Amino acid sequence: MRHYPISEAKKNIRTTLGTLEEWYVLFGNCYMCDHIGFIDRWLLASKLGKDCRIKALEPRLRCTMCGNRMHNGFCITKQKR
Repeated sequence: MRHYPISEAKKNIRTTLGTLEEWYVLFGNCYMCDHIGFIDRWLLASKLGKDCRIKALEPRLRCTMCGNRMHNGFCITKQKR
């Protein structure tokens, strides 16, 4: 298991839709069926505002495959160039 410094983990918790770099992509990850789905972060920012924290949105996630609403999370990755 790879360990990250605590400062890096805290930075990810405080990340907002507005502070997320332009070349990053946002995905939702289902705890039950391991489905990963693309989330349009620009649409989220226009609806909820750029100051909305990504971590605060996790309870609102619902899997499009199995319908699970419990313990889902976000994945943030760099876009392929």
